[in-house]
Amino acid sequence: MPATAEEKRLALELTERGRADYSWYMTHVLDVKPEHCWSKMREINDSVRDNKKTVVGAGHGVSKTYDLARIALTFLNCYYPSTVITTAPTWNQVKDEMWREIREAHTNARIPLGGKLTTTMLDMQFETGVKWFAIGLATRPDTVTQEATRIHGHHNINMLKVIDEGSGILPEIWRAFQYIGGEFDRTVAIGNPVTAGGEFASAIKDPAWHYINVSVTDTPNFITGRRIIPGVWGREKEKEIRDKYGIDSDEYRVRILGLVSQKGAEGAYYASKMNELRKKGRIGDVKHDPNYAVHIVRDAGYTSAFWFFQKIGTNVRFIRYYEDSGPGVEEYVRIFDEFKSLCGYHYGQDFVPFDMSSNAQRVVTGQTAYETLKALGLKPTKLPLERTKQEGIDRTRKFLSSCWFDETLCKEGIDHLESYHEKKNKLMSTEDNPIFTGVPAEDGPQHGADAMRYASKAVPLVDSSSRMTAEESKDIWARHRRP
Repeated sequence: MPATAEEKRLALELTERGRADYSWYMTHVLDVKPEHCWSKMREINDSVRDNKKTVVGAGHGVSKTYDLARIALTFLNCYYPSTVITTAPTWNQVKDEMWREIREAHTNARIPLGGKLTTTMLDMQFETGVKWFAIGLATRPDTVTQEATRIHGHHNINMLKVIDEGSGILPEIWRAFQYIGGEFDRTVAIGNPVTAGGEFASAIKDPAWHYINVSVTDTPNFITGRRIIPGVWGREKEKEIRDKYGIDSDEYRVRILGLVSQKGAEGAYYASKMNELRKKGRIGDVKHDPNYAVHIVRDAGYTSAFWFFQKIGTNVRFIRYYEDSGPGVEEYVRIFDEFKSLCGYHYGQDFVPFDMSSNAQRVVTGQTAYETLKALGLKPTKLPLERTKQEGIDRTRKFLSSCWFDETLCKEGIDHLESYHEKKNKLMSTEDNPIFTGVPAEDGPQHGADAMRYASKAVPLVDSSSRMTAEESKDIWARHRRP
């Protein structure tokens, strides 16, 4: 039966109030009790309304997913037409946590919300005939290409992107979210900042994101000493963590205060070595020297990572890091030509992994990636196959001692090196006794780390005594300066 004029008027009034005040909509239309809509929850709601990008570093047990689910449902119902995409590190987190909350809020809403609700989708389109829906997506390393491509296909007039457990989201998905949007475009990322590196920690430090910190000590349960909100941590859990680890511990900092970890990821391969370089002043302002060639070493794939370096005597100076997902070889050549024009790079050798001459790309383009590079006029140097990855990791640890890094232009790569870690056996590990599998985790940092592993093989092949002629150097120095 078509809606009456009075029903249409009421629906319009509710959506207008909801756009103005997300918290009001949650407590008057959705299932949130007024006493459960606490100060930090309201702050996050207001930030998503007012800021294009919101990032929330939170402690444990502070109703993160509960609020995100209701923000998603509020946005979908108050902005017409709209698309809401939610993601989390694993499919179970999407289905059993985020979308369980969405299904609960939808089912228990004070007013029937409509739409066709399934396990991880709420489709309003079949009722209206317009693009209007919410969907949950997750990724694994072996499906990241497919999932990132799926995300790229979503655009609408109003767009909300919801990132739950941000520390565990792959870089490819963070980048995919940057390529979609709408006239009214919002992104909210929330999580426990368990590592100092990665996209989530970078977002917390990035002024382009509106940052909110949520500590267990902010919750009504902690402040009052009573169980105001079921499931939310309070004084008992705060004391448990404080007694177990100490108030000055990194565990207390992350789990209770919701602040970025001051240590590397568990099982990190290179974190201590990178910290050593920082103390020695080898990560800082490392300028491009126009008298020496700039060499490139790459890890190629759907996500490709590139280190730009100069070898000057016994020192290896990494002056730029670049990573992207999706572009083909031709596009990277164009981008690096821009670097050459803007920065005065005089390119030397281009080192590529052994498998760039495999048949994996031939199915699509008719030639291998290695053949494509040569067809474009480049002279790639193919590196030999390693016996084991662990052998390369051990070699890279020693190699890093001779390296310098530009802190600005290599920031993403440095983050990856500090975050690259051994995969943990989640079934056998406990909080106090992590058990590792003996192989690297493939959760994002591996691309930059693999490229650095290739660099440790490439650098000995470069002649450190080769300099450009005086005329070449003078011409480049006159025409180009570092931006």
